[in-house]
Amino acid sequence: MRNPSVLPAALPLACWLTCVSIGALAQTAREAEVVITGSPRAQKTLDAPFAITTVDASALRDAGPMVNLSEALAQVPGVVVNNRNNYAQDLQISSRGFGARAGFGVRGLRLYADGIPATMPDGQGQVAHFDLAGAERIEVLRGPFSVLYGNSSGGVIALFSAPVKAGLAEVALDGGSFGLGQTRVSLAAPLPEGFDIRASASRLDLDGARPQSAASRQLGLVQL
Repeated sequence: MRNPSVLPAALPLACWLTCVSIGALAQTAREAEVVITGSPRAQKTLDAPFAITTVDASALRDAGPMVNLSEALAQVPGVVVNNRNNYAQDLQISSRGFGARAGFGVRGLRLYADGIPATMPDGQGQVAHFDLAGAERIEVLRGPFSVLYGNSSGGVIALFSAPVKAGLAEVALDGGSFGLGQTRVSLAAPLPEGFDIRASASRLDLDGARPQSAASRQLGLVQL
């Protein structure tokens, strides 16, 4: 015969055990919480414990007319840049194999311009908007240390603009084969309290080496 007092007596015990279990799980979750903070700091390239290459302004200018980033990244080890002369899809950049299967754009690498992320949330980015003429240097980080900047297994490409120490006005004209013509205008001036302002505009026109390959690109940048 079933004892009617067993079930009412067991209910408080079951509720107490449930509360104890929930409290233990919450305590375990709090103890298992892990906070990861990426804090890259300025240091010499030779002292850095990771693979990083710096392309300075003189190397950028010596590499070519600064039409594409492929001109300067050709000297970076472990990085392959395929310039298909398709300005609608931009360059294909791979670092240690990451990004080699991307059909268009840059994938597997994080892009930064003066500390501002240039990679979209889905991992795709483009480097056509980089102001190469006003860059002080470009840093290319390869390998697993790129996780300091987010979910980028291949590496990081970061552009840093040159600081403005005096008023600057520059006009440059570039020309090449297949109807290549580029015009660049740059203005810069220092401001009080350590601020500066920079403005640049460029236009690129290209007839192309094959039919239906003409391209035109206009870029504008204002930076404070």
